[in-house]
Amino acid sequence: MRKDRLYEEQLLVNGEVGGEELSSQEKRTLSREAGELATKIEQAKNQPISE
Repeated sequence: MRKDRLYEEQLLVNGEVGGEELSSQEKRTLSREAGELATKIEQAKNQPISE
């Protein structure tokens, strides 16, 4: 994942680019979910590909 992509996503989550103001709870939830997805992606990368 590109480092600048994390910054771009943070801008979108924080509403500066998207234009929607999110509550701090919504921001925490989105950040937590993004972290969980990143973990699942890393785990999937480590699993062998079955054909």
